[in-house]
Amino acid sequence: MSEKTVPSESERAPRPREPIPPDTILVGKKPLMAYATAMMMHFQTGAKELTVKARGRAISRAVDVVEVVSRRFFGGKLNVKSITIGTEVVGEGDDLRNVSSIEIKVEKLA
Repeated sequence: MSEKTVPSESERAPRPREPIPPDTILVGKKPLMAYATAMMMHFQTGAKELTVKARGRAISRAVDVVEVVSRRFFGGKLNVKSITIGTEVVGEGDDLRNVSSIEIKVEKLA
């Protein structure tokens, strides 16, 4: 019988990460206002559109960020263009799992 060997960290081929587009905010574990500030700074540069993305437990925080910025800072002058939900497969080897994801595209109204 042959023994199954697991490659060490240095032997595994690193998975290349996709570059994050400049008009995208990835929501994670930081406080809500950190992402709200990032959205405000993005729109202060003159940009008209922005995409907010999140996975798993951060989905509710992403929705909160968009709502807080829209209601408190822009007084309803942000329009949600589209909301895309899906499932992403994360992990490696035997540790693969499905994680829910959301992508919220917003535009600043004139």
